[in-house]
Amino acid sequence: MKLIEKKCPNCGGSLEFSETDKSCKCEYCHRAFEIERDEKLDVSDIAEQFNLNELKTPLKVFAIFPIVVFVIIFIITLVIFGVIAHSMFSSSKASKTEIVEKETLLTDVTKLDNVQLEEINEEAKGIAYQTAQGRNDTTYSYLSSESLRLQKVYIAYKDGSNYVISIYKSAFHNYFNQKDNQVIYTPVVFENVHENLDLHNGKNPAPEYYFNSEKSSYVYAYKTMEEAYNAVVKPLEDEGYKITEK
Repeated sequence: MKLIEKKCPNCGGSLEFSETDKSCKCEYCHRAFEIERDEKLDVSDIAEQFNLNELKTPLKVFAIFPIVVFVIIFIITLVIFGVIAHSMFSSSKASKTEIVEKETLLTDVTKLDNVQLEEINEEAKGIAYQTAQGRNDTTYSYLSSESLRLQKVYIAYKDGSNYVISIYKSAFHNYFNQKDNQVIYTPVVFENVHENLDLHNGKNPAPEYYFNSEKSSYVYAYKTMEEAYNAVVKPLEDEGYKITEK
């Protein structure tokens, strides 16, 4: 059988095929070609009767593998990004909710339940005890923290600002006969208290109160409940604060 020799249309390499072959493949560039023969063509060289048309072979698995890997990585990246974005959004939403809750100020003392009142009382009682400590060089002795008695709790609220005021009655005793020779009223003020009882002690507006003319013993307090109210609560009412009490 006679072999026909032609040059590869792709790389110019030598191709050999028989007259009956329907296709051939280049050994150099590995391209496959379909063989078409035009017998009507009158040429001196028989090889010129043959035309080589490149065959379009199906895409092999190894050729599409990089594309599949890229698509998978892209999808995984999108999923991860979506999870992170959702987590950040949820966290941001929770933080905003937490901030809103934290910034909700107490507006009315009647909103406080017994547990919250007790919490305020415990905090204020310690402050009142320290504040009412007298320097007792002579005859008066502050008995103990148990002699502190809560008289009133006030809330003053206006335009995103509030004060929670606890006024305590404190009894000082005489060394010798243990009678209440001195009774005082000590206010403890918390500023901008939130509904979750985020307590911040404010400045105590009570003056120094001396037991006697020698000023040998003093406290930060008022002589009567009325004086304490007029000095601490009433000015806030005059400034437009709404006052509630319990």
